[in-house]
Amino acid sequence: MKINPIITILSLALGALVAYALFSYCRTEELRWVIAVTGGISTFLTWAGTMAIALEDKARNVNFKVFNGIFAVAVIAMQFVFALKTGLSQPTYLLTSGVVLLVWLMVAYALGKNK
Repeated sequence: MKINPIITILSLALGALVAYALFSYCRTEELRWVIAVTGGISTFLTWAGTMAIALEDKARNVNFKVFNGIFAVAVIAMQFVFALKTGLSQPTYLLTSGVVLLVWLMVAYALGKNK
């Protein structure tokens, strides 16, 4: 597994921009910081997995990148839906985001581990 440091930094910048957008558009004042931080971290992790990590085996690398790309788009969409929703409770948001991120980590690990 190889990690590209430049693309990792760019993924971090993208996560910061998404966090700012989530902070700006969040309609629930109490959850503004929670949604911004969680959304930024989720975006950074999924985009870094999509763009910055390369596996040695080409076939597994394609599966890994496609899975991470689809998941990255889904996570960003989910975060914006939560940011625009009113009446959302913090435990519901944290549990949903946490479970989705952990499922992504488990599947990405399974796709990326050596045979």
